[in-house]
Amino acid sequence: MSMGKPTKIYAKDNPEVALKVTKGHFSSDRFHINYYIDMTSLKMRRKDAQEVAKAMVSRYVNRVKLEGNFSLSGSQMQEAMASLASKTPIDTIICMDGCEVIGAYVASELSSIGVTTLNSHHTSYIITPEFDSTGQMVVRDNIRPMLKDKHVLVVLATAMSGRTIAKSIRCINSYGGIIEGISVIFSAVDEIDGYPVNSVFGVSDLPDFRLADPNNCPDCQSGVKLDAIVNSYGYSVLD
Repeated sequence: MSMGKPTKIYAKDNPEVALKVTKGHFSSDRFHINYYIDMTSLKMRRKDAQEVAKAMVSRYVNRVKLEGNFSLSGSQMQEAMASLASKTPIDTIICMDGCEVIGAYVASELSSIGVTTLNSHHTSYIITPEFDSTGQMVVRDNIRPMLKDKHVLVVLATAMSGRTIAKSIRCINSYGGIIEGISVIFSAVDEIDGYPVNSVFGVSDLPDFRLADPNNCPDCQSGVKLDAIVNSYGYSVLD
């Protein structure tokens, strides 16, 4: 078995956000990868999810740094920075890979710095999308009003090749959604269909990260057995 011990890597600008990774030989639904990236606590532990949301928002909102000698308290400085931030309205947050808790905190963080909504209810929608057997996003009639003419932020755990996300982007656009951003915990790509991917962690944090086609996997060709099957829910060790 090639599976190593779990280690933690920390977000460069937020030491409160730690990603647990385990090196080995793993099979996902489409690729073979040499790291299992465990996001269980980041998605399910309240404090961790809140810190991930803060990290995502800091990348999404362009905060203006105030320089000089200002006679402002800490809270006043935060308010001034928020008022100077470049903000795009966000009406709907679409959460994939079990990121609903993070998405709710993202909505809260955006609201706290003055990012507005333009819908008639003056609040954010948090949507968990439905997918069919081909990986195509399905939008039911009761969900369509939450997408049509709404400013949308997509929040998800990982972006590997970006194929499923690309399908979702096209679906969101076809139903009249206006995509304003893609926020990801870990991404192996910088953009998807022309949309920048704002990730908390990337391949620069795992320099030897490798994504391979199962038919052309270096570990398979070297006779290294698979350690586990992985997906967004977790992993199952193979005997």
